[in-house]
Amino acid sequence: MIDSAMETNLCVIAGGGILPRKIADNFDSSGNRIFFLAFRNVTDPEVVAGRHHEWLELGEVQKAIDAMHRNNVDKVVMAGPIQRPALSSLALDTRALKMLAKGGLKIFGDDGLLSLVANEIEEEGIKVIGIEQILSEVLTKEGLLAGPAPTKIFWDDIKRGLHVLNRLGPCDVGQSIAVQEGVVLAIEAIEGTDQMIERAGSLQRNVSGPILIKMSKANQDKRVDLPTAGPETVNNAIRAGFQGLALEANNSLLLDKDRVIKIAEKNSFFVIGVDQSKILQ
Repeated sequence: MIDSAMETNLCVIAGGGILPRKIADNFDSSGNRIFFLAFRNVTDPEVVAGRHHEWLELGEVQKAIDAMHRNNVDKVVMAGPIQRPALSSLALDTRALKMLAKGGLKIFGDDGLLSLVANEIEEEGIKVIGIEQILSEVLTKEGLLAGPAPTKIFWDDIKRGLHVLNRLGPCDVGQSIAVQEGVVLAIEAIEGTDQMIERAGSLQRNVSGPILIKMSKANQDKRVDLPTAGPETVNNAIRAGFQGLALEANNSLLLDKDRVIKIAEKNSFFVIGVDQSKILQ
């Protein structure tokens, strides 16, 4: 739940998915003021309908910051995925161009680019906070959350996936991996988790189903883009023949947990929160 004692003028930079709506619904009953920055062809119009908001195009950094100042925003949270477009397709304003020039190679990674945006906002005296600071219940807890306990084969796959993602993390590549009996079927790239699941499903072998592992990257900026899963992720994984989902405990988001548990239990699909520091000892 939203902390009703947290007096703030919060701005939600609203991407896609259900997370912006969850924040909105919780804030409606908290008495705090909330302002949305919505993006055309990204944000669900129903999320901001009837709520204080402004529409922007991706790349309008100065316009976004000006809107925050006009609305006396003191805290910002980034919520929901934004499919990364080609830079050439964006109408970048002068501030965006200067920001990208400062970023160097960081602009080629999703986490690095979002961290640049967060830093640009904080230069204006506005604090960027992680989603867990206002919706603590969406953080993945450690332990078995749904379904049957993983077998040794599945634990070995989880360990294998965590090891590979841990090595790739410093390159700002991928938060998700599909592993089947030690074989890496797919690693998430620009296509996103759902399409990676579909791709991995088509590559699986005729043995026990693969495992989906999601973890934060090395030196992950917790203000932005924590690994996220929800009912759609679980449904897609089940349809593709996966046997379970492992999420990094306390460093990932599990949305609509009750629905996730119901779906997982019905399909004998496990969902577990794991502490990678214990597994990768």
